[in-house]
Amino acid sequence: MQRPFMLWPLIIVLISFALGGFSGGVPMLADPANGGYLQFADLLPLLPVPNLIMPGLFLLIVMGLFPLFLVYALIARPEWTWLDRFFQWSKHHWAWTGTLILVAIIAIWLAYEAWLIGWFPITTLTAIQGILILLLAMVPSVRKFYAR
Repeated sequence: MQRPFMLWPLIIVLISFALGGFSGGVPMLADPANGGYLQFADLLPLLPVPNLIMPGLFLLIVMGLFPLFLVYALIARPEWTWLDRFFQWSKHHWAWTGTLILVAIIAIWLAYEAWLIGWFPITTLTAIQGILILLLAMVPSVRKFYAR
């Protein structure tokens, strides 16, 4: 079965989202005291952590590596039985379900971030990317392509 055209915009948004995760996570890990060029030192007292290592790891892994892993899985559709069993409730390939889980994680992260430190322009961009990921994953041709 040929991949649906609307899968490619989803892949592009996931890659751009991952780049954002790396561009936030790497500076935080490189300079946990103030976030390098991001200059988060003034926001650090608002966070429930002593430095930016935990937020940096979250951004790097969840918002950087995980979306790239999903890009691979959405394109290759590997049949990994342990993940298939874990996500069989969704009646879709685990990569599609993982994409929706990523959207839920984004929503929770943004709500928590807004509660802790407020809303910033980058937060709006991340929210738009999350909405685009959800909308593109829910396009009927994409859903059908990953249906079991």
